[in-house]
Amino acid sequence: MPDLSIIIITWNAEQYVKNCLDSVLENTSHISREIIVIDNGSTDATRKLLQLYESEGCIFFLPQNVNLGVAGARNIGLKKAKGKYLCLLDIDTIVNKQAISEMMLFLEKESSCGVVACKLQNSKGEIQNSCRKLPALRYKIYNLLEVIFGKYSFTQALKHQIEICNNSQFYKNEILTNVPFPVEYVIGACQLIRKEALEEVGLLDENIFYGPEDADFCIRIRNKGWEIYYLPHVSIIHEYQRITNKKPFSKMSLRHIKALFYYFWKHKRF
Repeated sequence: MPDLSIIIITWNAEQYVKNCLDSVLENTSHISREIIVIDNGSTDATRKLLQLYESEGCIFFLPQNVNLGVAGARNIGLKKAKGKYLCLLDIDTIVNKQAISEMMLFLEKESSCGVVACKLQNSKGEIQNSCRKLPALRYKIYNLLEVIFGKYSFTQALKHQIEICNNSQFYKNEILTNVPFPVEYVIGACQLIRKEALEEVGLLDENIFYGPEDADFCIRIRNKGWEIYYLPHVSIIHEYQRITNKKPFSKMSLRHIKALFYYFWKHKRF
């Protein structure tokens, strides 16, 4: 049985495949691991690029004919995974040895922790707000108002108040320290999950096609008594794609909105 199962899903991600998989292969070679890649029906060159890695004995490629969504695809990997620890990883990441090792070591030491994550930043060094308070409808409204107030001229006092309300969902001060801290929710771009926690909580909710399946999972983890931690002293690169922000009226964006309302209803997060 491997110590670590790394589960990656792809969907029309040809520009990210090589950097991600090369970094995973190189920086987890010291660990007993398996790498499970599920392709969600890509129509670009993603599959051809993935086929170049088929000779790697630790990589298992599971192509799908249709896009099953984030939860559906990840669940295929989670069902196959044999590792003691399960790493959910986005294809637009570049990992390093230190972050993976530190997250595994933290789970070894903290028996109450079910999920741990590290800092995410892009190649420019900009830190992503990847640990947050659990999503609620009011936070989505704050996000929208902040975008509106950023484009138009309103009073500075009102704009500042909106920013304060919006920032209340983040751990902006804590992520600047070097001390691990418990959080309500970490995004699914990089989560290291204890296998026994997953077995107790269950798989991702496939009613959520694209976001916030990660928040739903974190709620269920916490409801079972497990803790979630964020490690600000180690980081990986995440070139956050913001699919729904780029195309707010696309089919994917509409599925995201539907999933949000389902999540708000399910967990009464108003």
